[in-house]
Amino acid sequence: MPGPARVLVVSPHRDDETIGCGGTISRHADRGDAVHVVHLTGHGGASLAEAREAGRRLGVAGISTLSAPETQLTADRALLTELVAVFREVRPGVVYAPHADEDDPAHRVAAELAREARWISAYPILPDAGPALAEPPAVLYEFEVWTPMARPSVFVDITAVRDRKVDALTAYASQLAHNEWIDGALGLNRYRGVTSGHGEFVEAFTAVRTTHVSFGQ
Repeated sequence: MPGPARVLVVSPHRDDETIGCGGTISRHADRGDAVHVVHLTGHGGASLAEAREAGRRLGVAGISTLSAPETQLTADRALLTELVAVFREVRPGVVYAPHADEDDPAHRVAAELAREARWISAYPILPDAGPALAEPPAVLYEFEVWTPMARPSVFVDITAVRDRKVDALTAYASQLAHNEWIDGALGLNRYRGVTSGHGEFVEAFTAVRTTHVSFGQ
């Protein structure tokens, strides 16, 4: 298994990171990886205090919030520059973001921005975002929030950290007051476990560049 890595999770809203890949975040933290979460917006929805507590329960090392509006997010230059600045500061080797076919428009914007920021971070453009990286992050994994992917290619068994994912989701009390997000998230994880054969509860991903996530046994 390779040594500790820097991991960046791009999340459109506070709580999407925990719903989509909270178990995988926990597994990264357990192996010593430094996980940083960046939320595109902090307007509306969950509070920063809730996000920090959820992150603490998962083992997140840092959290950033960008200036996107509460609704009608667009992949404009200003927001892209902010995200590239985070890439250049965190210097991730692995990136996670929602997949491009999510029904929620904000999730699709997050997917577009993450793909763009990944390669731009290593080019001498957008100088306002800081000095370019020596090379782009090795791989981008795209996760499911509420819209299942047609053909996921990477599966992470989160059975052993399922309860930590649940615990982190309970930190988002303001969101649980509206819907049973925990049941929905675990239902998708259980479905992925049954259909993939990779564990009882599984988070599924597509890889922008084919590689393998190995956490050992």
